[in-house]
Amino acid sequence: MPGIIAELIPNIPSDCEFDYIAPVIKEREFRLDGLFIPQSENWNIPLIFLEAQMQSDAVFYGRYFAEIFLYLQQYPEKRPWQGLLILHNRQQYLGESVPYQVLLREQVKCLYLEDLLPRADISPNLALLKLLVLEEAEAFHLGRHILEESETQTTFQRV
Repeated sequence: MPGIIAELIPNIPSDCEFDYIAPVIKEREFRLDGLFIPQSENWNIPLIFLEAQMQSDAVFYGRYFAEIFLYLQQYPEKRPWQGLLILHNRQQYLGESVPYQVLLREQVKCLYLEDLLPRADISPNLALLKLLVLEEAEAFHLGRHILEESETQTTFQRV
């Protein structure tokens, strides 16, 4: 006779056995890198949970999604949410992604700063992000170029 879990959740083998536990989860302090809250009456525009991660971190994914869901639990929202990860490169190890694969595929956008390096056709805002991964001398020249090319201070004021 198949177990109830196999009946309720597709793709679970009917002969799979589970141990049932009810663990206590300790709450700890989390600090988000940034949360962008739309100033719009359009409730379809999502909250944006920003995290910038320049180093490998084996527990990053767990912490990132814990921060998001703890925020949503403490501050109930009507809006959908979207994640934005700004990462140094694709080689960074951020922990096992399998438990989070649906969230990563459907809810989170990753910007790899290394992908900006060969590009010259980017906005001033993306060019500023590019400064984070350039060597010091190159960053100096690009920074000067960005300032010379920007027509006004308002070029950088919009998020």
